[in-house]
Amino acid sequence: MKKGVKRVLFFSLFTLLVLLAACSKAECEASADCQRTGHTGRCVDEKCVFTPIPGTCGNTQCEENTGENKCTCATDCGSCSGAVPGSTLLQQTCSQENTCIVDVPIAKIKQQSITNTVNSQGNTFKITTTFNAPFNFKKDAFTATIILDNLANFVNNIRITGYELSAVDKNKQNVVLIDKDVNKPIYGKGGSVEDELHLDLTTSDLEGTVSNPVLKVDYEYTITQGTTSQLRTAQIINQLRGVTLQWVKPEEDYPCPPNCDDGNPGTADSCSAATNFFCEHSPIPGACGNFQCDGNENKCTCAMDCGPCSGSAGQYMDLGCQAQACVASVRGGLSVTPKSIFDDKNLGALHLQNRYSYNIPFDVSKDVIKAEFTLYNLQATTSNVKIEAVRALDGVTELGYLPVNQNLNSIGQTFSVNVPITSVAKPEAQHTVTLSVAYSYDQNGQNRKASFTRTLERITFITPGQV
Repeated sequence: MKKGVKRVLFFSLFTLLVLLAACSKAECEASADCQRTGHTGRCVDEKCVFTPIPGTCGNTQCEENTGENKCTCATDCGSCSGAVPGSTLLQQTCSQENTCIVDVPIAKIKQQSITNTVNSQGNTFKITTTFNAPFNFKKDAFTATIILDNLANFVNNIRITGYELSAVDKNKQNVVLIDKDVNKPIYGKGGSVEDELHLDLTTSDLEGTVSNPVLKVDYEYTITQGTTSQLRTAQIINQLRGVTLQWVKPEEDYPCPPNCDDGNPGTADSCSAATNFFCEHSPIPGACGNFQCDGNENKCTCAMDCGPCSGSAGQYMDLGCQAQACVASVRGGLSVTPKSIFDDKNLGALHLQNRYSYNIPFDVSKDVIKAEFTLYNLQATTSNVKIEAVRALDGVTELGYLPVNQNLNSIGQTFSVNVPITSVAKPEAQHTVTLSVAYSYDQNGQNRKASFTRTLERITFITPGQV
């Protein structure tokens, strides 16, 4: 028995040694036996030792400084395909430029356009907002187009000065998505401006929603009555009720667009990390197209900044360029209607009968209001009647003034004066004209002063010439 056991142990040990010898077979005999993509190999003690080759795909190192990314070397950088972890909307795909793009598939993006009409300070604006859904904070623009549908009386020089877009987030908190200053004019009824707004939201989420956006548009305008102008400010509030804006915000930034040229020579176009890789268009001082009517610009040399010089300037006037100046001309075939109003004024101490004559339309460059005064009767204790001055008013706004200082010494005496109109807006304006006549007289040894008024009608005033 003992001899048999020894034999079994001997053969077992021999077999084990043979197996160990087989397992410890050399991995290599020479460095040429050591081959691996992206590495150099050396045979050291019959084992391969591999060293990564810098800048080579397959070296297990994603070297972005050599141009490697998920699209040019998936072996080192990982795959650019499929859904982005943590998002139900974002997908990874390789572009034609071999860039890994994280975005919502085009087939799932729908462009939304919403138009509302908003009234503000008697002005009517049509506002169209256009945006992608889902909206990508890193690359999409929220476009606001504002058209002036109707202009209130005496209002001009409307200029958009700022935008604020806010909405309600998932926590029922109001969040501001953009607050941006601008400086762009809207010239007259039918004029428009358009701005691309780049929204942002402070969040670590890849996607989410906000609801009931509100776009507030700040603007300034001028109220002009006669030659007096006042600058005022107001706000357009455009509520997008019932709108839910689904958004995404990838971790990666997008490259700048290949071309940022907006086709406007008055702006400097740029894109960089400083602009968050969006195109920016900054006004160039003194250049036509910078949204400021400055320097030697006018409606004929730079309509983009100063507004157009064409078409109708009102009921009777047309605009056109002459020698690079914008000129208002009376429309052909104009028919002028002479008007005359009789005014019987029994003022107690004296009785006047007056007549006021004028043309409609009233050409400020040559027409006047002719005021004729006749002393019809006089109390026995009254003498030395004098017409001191005549003022043409629209409310409290003075349109014209004439010092007279002429006496009416006897019953039946008549004289007339011509009252010029000097303070109306060019080239055409309408005013309800009231004449205010200051007069004086002596009664019982005392000099007394008084005035009376007579409203004529609503008169259209035209001013041919340069505007």
